[in-house]
Amino acid sequence: MIGDIITSIDNAMIKEARSLNDKKFRRYYGKFLIDGEKLVNEAVCGAIEIDKIFVDATKMSNFDYILRNFEGRVVPVTEKVIASISENVTPQGIIAEVIMPETIEFNPEKNEPFLILDRLQDPGNLGTIIRTAAATGYNTIVLIDTVDAYSPKVIRSSSGGILYLDIYRMTEEEIVSYCLKNIVDMLFADMGGVNIFNADVHNQNYALVIGNEGRGVSDTFKERGRRISLPMKSQMESLNAAVSASVLMYVLKGDKI
Repeated sequence: MIGDIITSIDNAMIKEARSLNDKKFRRYYGKFLIDGEKLVNEAVCGAIEIDKIFVDATKMSNFDYILRNFEGRVVPVTEKVIASISENVTPQGIIAEVIMPETIEFNPEKNEPFLILDRLQDPGNLGTIIRTAAATGYNTIVLIDTVDAYSPKVIRSSSGGILYLDIYRMTEEEIVSYCLKNIVDMLFADMGGVNIFNADVHNQNYALVIGNEGRGVSDTFKERGRRISLPMKSQMESLNAAVSASVLMYVLKGDKI
């Protein structure tokens, strides 16, 4: 269904869409934005519910191959209006308003490894980790006091990966209790840990814990978890959280990807 062209940035529907760039309103409305041709196409083709799609009326024909596969509401707007919604410097002209997935009980497949992200604050790091997780088959991510996974910067950095993962917000107590009860090995990177290339963790029931960019993982994970490390030349003390997480995901999965 295609409606009339909206020309005013003060239109109520446009104001609501623009508000979804703020975490408070994403949670209030239970929706978030996916911005750009590639991501919107993936959303339309993927298993995610789209409320509506805003499209620059002058570029409708460019996105015809996307809109043909979408049975919901298409809202044509002016270039000025699409720019008011988008946080991209150069908007591509198409934005999807997506329904946030419902929170279901945390119950990952037995022996399926998952990620625990402990107080990450950089949207770029979170997006990169989500992107690598989708690529390596870590289908479940638990967030503890971590930056909002549905912010525009995270969505952009994840390059569509967020569309394919189950993401949960839990407290440290909840996830640690789950891991202890279900005998899930909590692995976290630490310079004093066992060299990951020598650690026997393949095919075990484990969770990979990635800590805060500055402070690392919490004391609880240090006490309850198992230390692993990436070998590095002596002149380097550590890696960026997203880089470290990505390398560890690939090494831990080995040829099981």
